[in-house]
Amino acid sequence: MTNDHKPKGAGIARSVVLKDRSLWLGGVDQQTVQVLEADTSKLSEAEVKLIELLMAAVVGEASLPAAGAKKDDEHRSRQLGAWIQEQLEQGEDKANAPESLTLTTKMDGVMIPFLLGWETHSVTDISYAKLNKLLRSYFGGDIVLLPLKEEWYVLVGEKLLADLRDESDEGLDTERDMLGALSQGMYELVANEWGGGGFHLAVGDPIAPEQALVSTALLLRETLTLGRLFHVTEQIHLSWELRLERLVYSIPDAQRQRFIEDTGSQISLMQDEEILSTLDAFFQLDCNVSETAKRLYIHRNTLLYRLDKFKQETGLDVRRFHDAVIVKLGMLLYKVTNRE
Repeated sequence: MTNDHKPKGAGIARSVVLKDRSLWLGGVDQQTVQVLEADTSKLSEAEVKLIELLMAAVVGEASLPAAGAKKDDEHRSRQLGAWIQEQLEQGEDKANAPESLTLTTKMDGVMIPFLLGWETHSVTDISYAKLNKLLRSYFGGDIVLLPLKEEWYVLVGEKLLADLRDESDEGLDTERDMLGALSQGMYELVANEWGGGGFHLAVGDPIAPEQALVSTALLLRETLTLGRLFHVTEQIHLSWELRLERLVYSIPDAQRQRFIEDTGSQISLMQDEEILSTLDAFFQLDCNVSETAKRLYIHRNTLLYRLDKFKQETGLDVRRFHDAVIVKLGMLLYKVTNRE
């Protein structure tokens, strides 16, 4: 039998065994008392004790306010994530989040935005509580964790950068150097938990969430797309390092095709994996011959031979700035058309 009463004041939840061997459980908050009555006259003392312990455990879990607070945070985070997803689908990237949805206590000031995406997991495969706990253990404080349709959107207070600058002895001179270091640590943490094969991470410059929440989500989503397309061997994608790729990706198909036709011999060589990997490394290392040879584990003269061979077959010397730009654009266009 269950009885509900509504007292004026608040009380506590407790369990009691009465003389008639009936066991009562009373749960009291500011509005409701719930009482459960069970006949225990035919139960042994050990069975009564077991029921009493189970009921005490239930009371203890129900009376913990922190659990309710965590559930409320998750609910509000999911609401805000759903709103952001809706704005993205409608193309309203300049929209400001309604005050009723913002997590005001956690979204004050400037924050660092991250976007996590999996190729082998959906958002529903990842536990909000588990991911939130994992990221809090890394960043050392509260974060904002928002589930979108296909990614997790993470916002972290900018104070973390100042702390990292004070503690760093690794020559992280610029803010973006530190963001790169943070991203590396975050990637390793999450990859160890859920596997890194199909996991990608994008990071952007710090933002004021009330003004750029949706537009930054769009930027980071584009960053993941471009990173997967143009840098297939990398899992961490920095938005400010993909500006040229973003420009190339926006070129209409007809213009791409015309450029490819104008540089036919160069594009045909892109099908040679050795040439493609050599040029990729050469450009990543700022056209430094010695560093590129080290990266590729080849002799310096071997690298020079490959570059000279490319020059003979295309007429383009990638050690000259102008030619290097043409070849770099050709490589990016080749990757776009080849993947599509």
